[in-house]
Amino acid sequence: MALFKLNIVFVLFFSLLFCNQAAAALEKSSKKECAMCHIMWLDEFRSTSETLVEWQPGNVLMKDTQGVVSSEDICYSCHDGYVVDSRFSVWKNKNHSTFVKPSKNIRVPDSLPLSNKGEIYCGTCHSPHGIGSAPKKNSVGPTSFFRLTNTDSSLCEMCHINEADYKRTKGHPLHTTEMKLPDKLFELGSIKGKNKDSITCQTCHKVHGAKGKNITIVDNSQSRLCMLCHKERTIAGTPHDLRLTLANEKNIKQQPLSESGPCGACHIPHNAAGSMLWARNSKPGDTPSEMCLSCHDKNPDDKIKDTGRYSHPINVEQKLNLNRQGSEMAAAGRLPLFSKTVEKQPVKTVQCATCHNPHQWDPNAAENRGGKDVDGNASNSFLRISNSGSSELCLECHTDKKQLLSYDHNLEITAPNAKNSRGLTAKQSGPCGACHMPHNATGPKLWARELSGDKDRLSQYCIKCHDKNGAANKKPTGEYDHPVNIVYKGLNLTPRDQVVEKLPLFNDDGSRKKGEIIKCLTCHEPHTWDPLHPYPPNHQLFKNIEGNSNNSFLRKANSPASDLCEICHTDKAIVEGTDHDLSVTAKEAKNLEGKTVDESGTCSACHIPHNSPNALKLWARKYGPVPPKNPAMNGLCTSCHSKGRLAEKKVPGIATHPEGRLINNIVDISRDALKYTPIFDDSGKRASVGNISCPSCHNAHQWSSLVKQRGIYRNLDGNAKTSFLRNVSYKNICVDCHAEDAIIRYRLFHNPKIRGSFKNSKDSKPVP
Repeated sequence: MALFKLNIVFVLFFSLLFCNQAAAALEKSSKKECAMCHIMWLDEFRSTSETLVEWQPGNVLMKDTQGVVSSEDICYSCHDGYVVDSRFSVWKNKNHSTFVKPSKNIRVPDSLPLSNKGEIYCGTCHSPHGIGSAPKKNSVGPTSFFRLTNTDSSLCEMCHINEADYKRTKGHPLHTTEMKLPDKLFELGSIKGKNKDSITCQTCHKVHGAKGKNITIVDNSQSRLCMLCHKERTIAGTPHDLRLTLANEKNIKQQPLSESGPCGACHIPHNAAGSMLWARNSKPGDTPSEMCLSCHDKNPDDKIKDTGRYSHPINVEQKLNLNRQGSEMAAAGRLPLFSKTVEKQPVKTVQCATCHNPHQWDPNAAENRGGKDVDGNASNSFLRISNSGSSELCLECHTDKKQLLSYDHNLEITAPNAKNSRGLTAKQSGPCGACHMPHNATGPKLWARELSGDKDRLSQYCIKCHDKNGAANKKPTGEYDHPVNIVYKGLNLTPRDQVVEKLPLFNDDGSRKKGEIIKCLTCHEPHTWDPLHPYPPNHQLFKNIEGNSNNSFLRKANSPASDLCEICHTDKAIVEGTDHDLSVTAKEAKNLEGKTVDESGTCSACHIPHNSPNALKLWARKYGPVPPKNPAMNGLCTSCHSKGRLAEKKVPGIATHPEGRLINNIVDISRDALKYTPIFDDSGKRASVGNISCPSCHNAHQWSSLVKQRGIYRNLDGNAKTSFLRNVSYKNICVDCHAEDAIIRYRLFHNPKIRGSFKNSKDSKPVP
């Protein structure tokens, strides 16, 4: 037991001895570490010899300090670049500026001291007593000796407040992880943030040992740094590489291309002129397209392509296309839309960059750079999608126009050798480019074909092709066509406001708002062959197709019912189902185009809208016999109501009014009045004075004057209240001359026996 107690005493003794020696050693070691810099702290280190670092009392470099420790040479005694570690990089290549006063754009907080001259020096950011000197206190590393934590370049942002406030100052985004940063970036010296892909100041900048100007991790005079992350921006060697096309150009910082590099000609990372880091002149509130238009708009330099007076609209909201039934069709999927300005909430608008990718010349081949003095075409020109062949770019948004590819207005099918105003065939420009071009068009609607210069451009769009010398010379308009370029008048027509809900009317400049003029495009939609089936066909068989009244680019099908004609001529549509509807009385009869009523529609059985052989009412049948000096309008009726014609069973014994009996209807001029009797001249126009003709008493489109409605689709025998008579009363123009005989003469006008009993009836003639 005594021996055990003795052992305990020895252990305690030696333990105390060891602890005292360790404490003394630790104290000596600590003093040595301090004395590495504070050489005047330990008397034991003093000697009578002159020190390497000259001792100077008082403040030498740093504020509130004194002696050797505040000398710059103390830092250099270790950080001389000799040892290959972090100290080596301090002196290699380029470093953060020191011994300069902060500029007005820099705000140095009190926690980061300046020198006694108010300059930035090493100690502004570093201190041997900083958090970096203590293990596990600094997220960047224990050897950095930062005065403050530098998580995600937070130390940089304390002074560089403008760059940190990048949204306000239009700088490169920070603290975003939208892009995956390449490993090569870190191999070259980039500092990783908490999140590897988070962009910080030290993603691009290196405080010590940088290789590029402005302490970038690599030299960026050829935009090498930019291209490390933005590898898809293949601008070098393209016409947008200003080193090739505008070698003397400078950006807003007056940097020549040899300094800015190809990217820096248009973009700068800090304090840009506008959104997208724009490095060229820009106005406040500019839209994204202004970046493009700052060069491509009325530029006197002939090396730059202008957009021209007529160019694709920009700054307009992209809307879903609608099909004929009003259903939403697919919106653009591969083309970006932009907000009008960076500051506002995103609005889906079309900008230049919607169709163009300014960083890639050829959308299908990044290696194709185009080069200097290369003219673009529909397959390159910085387009996002190639537009040659099938106009894929245009149809990405204009989905309701896709049917055009398969039918006659695709000039690659019908006129493969025809060229637009740029000398391109439809195969070279794409089907859309045969008639429209997005820039430098010849007129409104982005027209791509030559125009005469006449005011009425809209009609030229159609007629320039549809004439004997045009691309559609096999389908020219004729001498006798439906009237166009005339103001739509509601007299005897459907009221205008009801028409424009279904068919467009236009102004002379081609606009629709408050339009009053009938144009070709009132009835025709040139992009949709078949209005009943507005989508592209399932087959890929593209060929020239002979049209009919159901297609032919009509806005509405016109057979078997004349739905298109009815929109304007509502009062004429009630002919359907009556005896004058040939689907009821002469189904197999053909008009002068060789079409039956089922093929042509009810109206076109008697009227041909284009290339009619007859001027009078665009008559679709052969004129009937008319006695000499009788009104020409009678020939329309006798084309059926005469011997050997369709209505030979309904030929009146006497059909004409006596010659030389001119009458007038000036007093009874209201066309809505039941007693109104129209008078026609030989051109078919209504007149106030003339002779009575068949349509003076008969309304060929209305079976009963008392009831305005369609027929019952059955051949009927008429009477004095029907038979297409205009009225059933003696109160008509006949009473002006015949007084009390008027009602008898009116009702028995075609009866030769009774007609002959009246005086002065001898010059009335039977129908041949």
